[in-house]
Amino acid sequence: MQMTLAILRENDMQEWQEQAFKNNLVILEEGECQLCGAKTNKNLFECVEKTSFLTHKLNHELGIKYMTIFLCVDAHALQHSEIHGRWNNHFHLTRLNLILLEKIQWSYKFSPILSNVIDSYKIKHSDEIIITPELKKRGLTTITDVEKSNSDKGYIKLVNKWATDVFESFHYGHKIAQQISDLFIKKLNA
Repeated sequence: MQMTLAILRENDMQEWQEQAFKNNLVILEEGECQLCGAKTNKNLFECVEKTSFLTHKLNHELGIKYMTIFLCVDAHALQHSEIHGRWNNHFHLTRLNLILLEKIQWSYKFSPILSNVIDSYKIKHSDEIIITPELKKRGLTTITDVEKSNSDKGYIKLVNKWATDVFESFHYGHKIAQQISDLFIKKLNA
C-alpha cells in the first residue's frame, strides 16, 4: 500500500511539474512559495506537498459536511494556476462561486456534472481565459496560515477565509464563474 501511495504521489508531482514547464515556470527549490507566498522552506514543492495533508485535517465525513476538502483544493489550485491546465481556473473559480455565493452543499457527485457543463461551455468560449491575479496577490491567506489551526472549528474558519480571500482576488473572473454557475444550476434542476 505504501509503495502504491508513493507511486501515486510521484505521478502527481510529475504532472504538476510538466504543467509548470508547459507554462514556462522555472520552479525554485528554496524559500517561500513563489506563487502564493506561503511561508515554506522548499518553495512550491513544499506548498504542493502540504495540500495532500491539509485537505484531510478533519475526518472525511466532516470534511464533506463543512466542504473544507473542496474549498482547500479550489483555493490551492487557484493560487497555483501555473501548475494546472488552462481550464482549471474555470472549474475551481466556478465551484467556489457555487459554494460561497450560491450556497450549494457540494458533494463529489457534482464535480463530473460541473466538468461536463464546462466542456459544453468551452465549445462557444474556446478562446476565453480567466485572468489570473499577479503572483502572491491571489488572496492574503495561504496554506501555511490554515495549517496553523489548532482546532476543528478554527480550521473550518480558516479554510473559509482562505477560499473567500482567493475567490475575491479573482474578481475579473466572477462574471464567467457566475455564467457557468447558472448553467450548472440549470442542469442540476433539469
